[in-house]
Amino acid sequence: MQVHTQDGEIEKAYKFGRTLGQGTFATVKLATCLKDSTKWAIKVIKRSALTSEDEESLKMEIQILQLTNHSNIVSVKEVFYCKNYVYLVMDLMTGGELFDRIVSKDHYSEQEAKQALCQITIAIKYCHEKNIVHR
Repeated sequence: MQVHTQDGEIEKAYKFGRTLGQGTFATVKLATCLKDSTKWAIKVIKRSALTSEDEESLKMEIQILQLTNHSNIVSVKEVFYCKNYVYLVMDLMTGGELFDRIVSKDHYSEQEAKQALCQITIAIKYCHEKNIVHR
């Protein structure tokens, strides 16, 4: 994972698109890599909204994500630490929320539930083997 620390570097590397999601501390934007036109999700975290404890939690989250390499766990490609924001360039996940997919179906089969639960369990097992606790 590459880490960048100069303001303005993110704009030289990615073109931001629509908002994919919004949370208390962050917004997730669709972005296109200017070098190769690949699509990514960029988590934009406003530093002024973070307490010092939140900032430490963010550093821990980034360190943990650096330890993971699993098909069922989102990965971080790059991190940009800027004066006002931290940007996490992450895999673009296009499948939507599991809950939304379940409730939109007329029938959610036992086989579909089994497959989803197996993927989740395998990812959690992988985390536990790396001494990472999922919460």
